[in-house]
Amino acid sequence: MEIDFDQAIPVEGIAQEYDLVAARRCECQGRFRVTVQRLLFHADRPYDLLEAVCQQCGRRERFLFDIGSFFGR
Repeated sequence: MEIDFDQAIPVEGIAQEYDLVAARRCECQGRFRVTVQRLLFHADRPYDLLEAVCQQCGRRERFLFDIGSFFGR
């Protein structure tokens, strides 16, 4: 699966990333649980890629966050 960095969600901190994932519901209305967090760089900008699984149906989803506003500060 290719990553579209233009679709990254800008955030102000890691807690906000997890809050946004927790607020998102799967198609089955289940909640997502983060299973992997990866730091990526694209065009010299930092991103967090969170992989999550629905606790109800097992569907997997990826969330991409732009962390340039706070990373390394």
